[in-house]
Amino acid sequence: MSRVVVIGGGIVGVSCALTLQSNGHDVTVVEPGPVGEGASWASCGCIAVGEIVPLSQPGMLMKVPGWLLDAEAPLSLRPASALKLLPWFARFTANARPSKMRTIAADLARLTFVATADFKAQLVDIGHPDLLVERPVIKLFDDDNDLATMRAAFDLARELGCTIDEISGHEAHEIDAAIAPDFKHAALLRDWSFVTEPKLLVETLMRNFASRGGVVVAGAAVEFARDDRTVQSVRLQNGHTLGADEFVIAAGMHSRILSKKLGVALQMEGVIGYSTVLYDSGINLRHTVFYAKGGFGITPYQDALAVAGTAEFADLMAAPNWNRADILVKRAHRVLPGLNIEKTERRMGRRPFTPDTRPIIGRSRRLANVTFATGHGQLGLTLGATTARIVADVIVRKAPDIDIQAFSPDRF
Repeated sequence: MSRVVVIGGGIVGVSCALTLQSNGHDVTVVEPGPVGEGASWASCGCIAVGEIVPLSQPGMLMKVPGWLLDAEAPLSLRPASALKLLPWFARFTANARPSKMRTIAADLARLTFVATADFKAQLVDIGHPDLLVERPVIKLFDDDNDLATMRAAFDLARELGCTIDEISGHEAHEIDAAIAPDFKHAALLRDWSFVTEPKLLVETLMRNFASRGGVVVAGAAVEFARDDRTVQSVRLQNGHTLGADEFVIAAGMHSRILSKKLGVALQMEGVIGYSTVLYDSGINLRHTVFYAKGGFGITPYQDALAVAGTAEFADLMAAPNWNRADILVKRAHRVLPGLNIEKTERRMGRRPFTPDTRPIIGRSRRLANVTFATGHGQLGLTLGATTARIVADVIVRKAPDIDIQAFSPDRF
């Protein structure tokens, strides 16, 4: 089997490493930061099976101009980044046509509809099926207008096979008594589930990888040595060089920089998401709950609640704007009356978004031994195990059981 270097130790990278290791490869993971503190640790921790309709859906696009000018809106843009992001946004809005949306949603459905089975198989393999909570997710809507914003997305998701039950806000309160009883509408997303804690999940996966003989190298990849289309080694910031037969680029937003060094231009922009973990919240919430108008979700972790959400477009090196995290916590009282916010931990993560919302999975025709596994946006945790299975097939030149042409790094 091959010597493989996986660049990136987040949920996608460690999932690839574990799967490749299980298939007999000699695997090394390169990770520059603390394990478990990538994009997914600031998420709601959901296996978001029905998150298949692109963000460029018309109902959302109509709100974007106002949102971009409002620092407290669910989606915002740092003024210093505006000019740089215009080309990306132009491609993003081009995907709002109904025919484009339908095609993208169908492509994403091919991945997400097998995600739960792949994820469960991975957890069973490492002996921790308890890290997944198989309980539906609830979306809450204040009024008819809020629900109407999601109508087209719900209809398309149902058409493609998702199970979404529209219920009253009072029924949502009856399902989970912690939820405020005065929402007008709600939706029960029956295909979704959530994990007990994203950071714990990544740490557990990495610990299992290392216990099976995998090597974890702390450091940042900065340069490659290559012979025509074949990459021979990667050099780290500390000067250390790692040679391998195969390389996997799973470094989130940093994948764009690394790929450019390899002659592959990936169209990705970093979207900062924020999360606040609330300890001793005083609330017994049993389901992940999304508040549509507020642009956030609340997930019951094993010993806390996590209030996570918003999308902030900013430069890769921009410092976090913690005010956005604090705003979400204030708004969380609308969903969970009586919430205690005295003991908190704030988190942020940069999600790599492509303008067509599709992840980047597979090889580029420019490179013979590099496989890409990045650009998952909000679906990194959801698609980690599924992406890993595909990557493992690609590396041994086996056709995956899912058509991945739409996710090619060369589509840009």
